[in-house]
Amino acid sequence: MKKYLMSSIVVLLALSTGVTIVQAADMATSNNSDYTITNEDGSTTTNTQDLDNFGVTVISNSAQLYNINGEKISASLNNGTSWKTDNERYIGNEVYYRVSSNGYVNSSDVYLYKPINDVIKAMGDKPVVLYNNQGQLIKNSNRALAPGSTWRTDRIITVDHVSYYRVSTNEFAVLSDVSFVE
Repeated sequence: MKKYLMSSIVVLLALSTGVTIVQAADMATSNNSDYTITNEDGSTTTNTQDLDNFGVTVISNSAQLYNINGEKISASLNNGTSWKTDNERYIGNEVYYRVSSNGYVNSSDVYLYKPINDVIKAMGDKPVVLYNNQGQLIKNSNRALAPGSTWRTDRIITVDHVSYYRVSTNEFAVLSDVSFVE
């Protein structure tokens, strides 16, 4: 699931702008250094992708940091803290996000988000249920968005190809249940 998180956001943005997505056909690798994928149309992609204005929030108790080769370094990130990231990289078969000049966090320890500053409105005539950062319904809770209520949202996440807007700490409304307020 985490492996596709950033890609899902890119696909969502790409679909809204009409960009064509290609699939990899040929890959040449060398340890953990950068490698190039040649696509069927001749274009190329690397094992690293620059991210423009993205962040990660730590969801594990403590997130160990690694260097560019996937080796542990003497630093970690605390639970619940958010960090800017400017690069996504595959190290082996794992996805990592750069949070410092030589510090990468494993995607299994964080969730990726795109910061926004918008107001959303709960649609329909029933309360809008909320989800956590893993896309799981928050059960046994009296927390929901009242029909027609408006909420400021500061980030969008994508989990399993579904987009969610954050309305509170670790509480997200699914895209299909809300609309933007102009």
